[in-house]
This record gives sequence, C-alpha cells and structure tokens, in this order.
Amino acid sequence: MKASQCIGGSGSLRKRTFAGYRTIGHSEIFAFTLIEIMLAITIFGMVLLGIYSSWTAILRSSKVGLASAAETQRTRMSLRAIDEALGSAQLFGANIAYYWFLADTSGDFADLSFVARLPSSFPGSGLFGEQVVRRVRFFVDSDERQLLLQQTPLLEANEAKVKPYTIVLAPNVNLFGLEFFDTNKFEWVEEWLSTNQLPKIVRVSLGFGDSQKRVSRPEDVARKTVFLASSAIPPQLQIPAIRGNPGFVPNPLQAPPAPTQQTLAPQSAEQ
Repeated sequence: MKASQCIGGSGSLRKRTFAGYRTIGHSEIFAFTLIEIMLAITIFGMVLLGIYSSWTAILRSSKVGLASAAETQRTRMSLRAIDEALGSAQLFGANIAYYWFLADTSGDFADLSFVARLPSSFPGSGLFGEQVVRRVRFFVDSDERQLLLQQTPLLEANEAKVKPYTIVLAPNVNLFGLEFFDTNKFEWVEEWLSTNQLPKIVRVSLGFGDSQKRVSRPEDVARKTVFLASSAIPPQLQIPAIRGNPGFVPNPLQAPPAPTQQTLAPQSAEQ
C-alpha cells in the first residue's frame, strides 16, 4: 500500500496524508487526528495540574505562615500580660482577705490569682479608670482551650454579684504551667502553698497547638521567667507602733489621755 492514496470525488481530487485530508486543486484544509487531539488535551491538563499544584502549595505556605505569626503574637502578648501583672503584684498581710495569692497547679492547667497595681498599658485598663489596683486571674478554659484573663476591682473582688471582666488572651492552648523558685532549697518547685506570701521568681510555660494532642517537644513551649519586684508586707509594718506596743491601733474618736504632772520636792538649803 502506498504512503498516500488518492480518493476521487465530485469536482475535486483529495489526497490522504498523515495530517489528514487535503483537497488537490482547491483550497487546502488542515485537520488533526483523534490521537493528536487527545495528546494535546493531555499536555494541557498536565500544565493546568502543575499550575494548580503550585497555587495550592502557595496557599498552604501562606496559611502556615499566618498561623505561625498569629501564634507568635499571641504568645508574646500573653507572656507580656502575665509579666506586667506579676511584676506589679501586691500583698498586705493586715488585709489578707483582699490580697491573698493563689497558685493552683494541681490540674491540667495552672490557675493564678493575685492583686496587682496595673499600669495603664495593661489590657482592659481603660474600662476601670482610676481603679488601678485590681485582682487578676489567669486560667485556661478546659472546654474551649482558651487562656483567659479576668479582672476585678480590689474592693469588689469578694462580692458575689460582680462579674469579672474577661479577656481571651490566646486560643488553642494545650499547656499553661507555673514553677516557683524556692529560696530555701534553691530549686524550682511546682507548688506554691503560701497564700500570704509572694514568690520571688516565677517561671511561666505556654504551649499552643492542636487540642487533640499535648505538647511533647521543648521547642514548642514558650517560657518566661518573671522576677517579682515586691514582697508581702507584714501587718506590723502596716500598723504603726504606739507607746512601744506593736499592732496597737488608736481610736480616732477618743481623745488622747492628758499628760501627767509631776511635782518636784523642794531642795534643802544645805544642798
């Protein structure tokens, strides 16, 4: 069989070639075979698949980068809030009913509550005005896995009807731990049982991630060591000592006692 075959037709002579049919003696008509069309579609699909894969890779990288930046920002803001609050903590022994310090580390997440004189840059300070001395509490909602900050004015802290002002510092928290430096043993301890004393140094650990898994790698945990600038004020330093009696509180409505008069005996002329 010849490489090309002539096919007769009315008014023209067509010749079959590799690229298809063309008319001899009239205008030439080019066409593709089915195999060529399928091959072109396959190449075009591969190009589209490569573009889609590159685009999805860019989207995934952007999503991971944004999530990492947001997590870093949340970690920085959370540690900064805890640092500012602990750095301005106050405790007066004569008013321990208002100034008690509580650090509960027995559960899955730590729970920290104390009184501090907070600066104006502290989150939520604009809502309290001049009430700079407030009780703050840092804890994690075990259901939502959110690190929460609660604030209450000092004189309203013991009132049951007052609802604390709550701020979500960070979501997806899977680690919130506290360690305290024992100045007697010179080592870190995980419990602070003295509610009438302030620790000297506190180490805070924060970890973020999936709620279904716990933090296992040390590089996934952010730690902050906070040095407390103040210490507990004992009652004898709050109440002034009067007449050599420490802790004696005078009654402002009672008049002070009159001074006693002493008469001196006349001296003899011989002396």
